[in-house]
Amino acid sequence: MGLLDTFRKSKAPERVREAGQLFCPEPDPRKALNRVEEMLQLEHTGDSSVLTLHKGDTEIVLLAACPKDEGEDGKFAKEQLAGVAGYVYQLKTEQTDIKRNLFYHLRQCNSLLRIIYSFDSTGLAETARKEKQARTLLLGIAETLQGVITFGDGLALLDGKGRVILDREGKSGLKYYMPAELQPGPDWAQGAPVEAMERRNRSLALLRERHIYVTPWLPLLDEDENPPGRTVEEVCGRAAALLAVSLYSECRLGEHMSYEEGLKFVAPVMESYGAERFLSPGEKAYLDDPDSTEQTQIQYCWQYENLWVMEWALGLTDDLFWPDHICDVPGTVRLLQNRRTMEELLAAAKLRPRKELLEQADLIYRLRWACEDARVMGMPAPQGVEAGVAMERHRALFWLAGIDHMCGWDDVDLST
Repeated sequence: MGLLDTFRKSKAPERVREAGQLFCPEPDPRKALNRVEEMLQLEHTGDSSVLTLHKGDTEIVLLAACPKDEGEDGKFAKEQLAGVAGYVYQLKTEQTDIKRNLFYHLRQCNSLLRIIYSFDSTGLAETARKEKQARTLLLGIAETLQGVITFGDGLALLDGKGRVILDREGKSGLKYYMPAELQPGPDWAQGAPVEAMERRNRSLALLRERHIYVTPWLPLLDEDENPPGRTVEEVCGRAAALLAVSLYSECRLGEHMSYEEGLKFVAPVMESYGAERFLSPGEKAYLDDPDSTEQTQIQYCWQYENLWVMEWALGLTDDLFWPDHICDVPGTVRLLQNRRTMEELLAAAKLRPRKELLEQADLIYRLRWACEDARVMGMPAPQGVEAGVAMERHRALFWLAGIDHMCGWDDVDLST
């Protein structure tokens, strides 16, 4: 045996000590520790806010706290939960969808588990092996608690499988990230129509497939049980009115026509469809105003998006495309003007069932929440959605489906 081998064998082990933090949605940190015990088939003894695990010479201590706790523990938990959310919010990254959803997850976190783990080691190889064992156990706990975990300096946030969600450089080891699925309690929407709840669930499932997070606490759509529904005549008339105001706005903005020239250009449209009687009060006031602002004209130019939805509702197209781009404006105009009179339009139209309209209205309502929440946070809309298209589609589908008691076009509630 060589002298170096003798030295290695006689070297006294050193105690290696590492730390980490786990952020989880469970509002009661003691219940979080109880779930860890169930996972590991342990029985908790001693302080209910501290759980100590032993495996050989490895010791793992979990100290649970939440912002509602009294004293230093509560203060520390509050600071850390706010701090990690703030860290992610200001992080510069090209992974904006992952960042947004990680931020949503952290906003849902209510408890903090401080982690201290230690073990004896006589060298780098043993340190690496025992650290891997300890971290594997801790990652399993994070997975159980639907938590986000950090080790060391805390600047890389990991999921329960040990994958980097985001690190200090804004890089990720994931193609996408979705927050924890936290559902409202059993009393939420109690007594609501089964159809409305099922529709909401289908919308959330479709959005999850597209990796778009939407809070499950959004209300069900307010709808009458047995509404008369929009008639095909109403929808055809709305389409004609939208064509008129959109074309007029394009004349003023794109072609720089005068007020009189714009009205003259759309006069044949107004006449062939009898569009005058279908104009909303707001649209009529707009067309009667020779001094409308550029901003107002831009707003009404967006009505091409609503026109496309009306054409879809009338069965003139089956393409209610995902709202990540604007409609084909020339194609939208041609689709309606191929039916040159109201009589031809009515003959070609086949209004879609109200259930289909409600399905799309529910989906766009929840997608609009995601767009608006992102806007408020100063972030781009999720997954490349064009927020302006989503807003106009919200307006059109709510009107078509008769949400909010069959209100008028100008009165559609676009809040989320």
